[in-house]
Amino acid sequence: MRPARLVLPVLVLATACAPVRDYREAARGLRFHLDRVEPRVHLALPLDRSRMAFRVVVGVDNPSGVPFHVSAFTGDLRLETRGATHAIGRMELARPIELAPRGSGSMDVEVSFSYGDLRDNWVAIQAAAQGGSGAWLLEGALKTEAYGFPIQLPVKSRRAFGGAP
Repeated sequence: MRPARLVLPVLVLATACAPVRDYREAARGLRFHLDRVEPRVHLALPLDRSRMAFRVVVGVDNPSGVPFHVSAFTGDLRLETRGATHAIGRMELARPIELAPRGSGSMDVEVSFSYGDLRDNWVAIQAAAQGGSGAWLLEGALKTEAYGFPIQLPVKSRRAFGGAP
C-alpha cells in the first residue's frame, strides 16, 4: 500500500478520537452522591428465609454540555461504623437513565441480602438503623455513552450519618 493511501484512514481516525477524548473528559466531570439509603427488613418464617433490603438512591450531576445515556451501573455498598467496614451487598442499576446536559438525575437501586448476611452484619446495621453514627460507602463502575461512544467510569461516594465526619 502506498503512503498516500494511508493518509485518509489516519485522518479519519484522528478526527474520530478527538470527540471520544472530549466525551471522556466530560464523563469524568460527572458527580455522584448517595442521596438516600433506606433499610427495610422482610421477616419470614423460618427465619433463614428473611431478607434485608436497602433502597439506595444515587444522585448524578452532569455539569458538562454533553448528554449521557447511562446504560449500566454495578457497585458494592458498605457500611462503616465504629472503625470497621462491613460489606452490605452488591447492586445493579435496574433501568437506564438519561442525563441531560447541565442536568442531574438519580439512579434507584435495591440491594438485598439473606438472613446469614444480616446476622453477620447485624451490629453495624442496627447501629445505622437506630441513629448511630457512621458512613455509607459506595464503590462501583458506570457504563455510559455519549453520542454513541461507550465510556466506562469508576464511581466512589461516601455519605456520613449520625454526626460522623
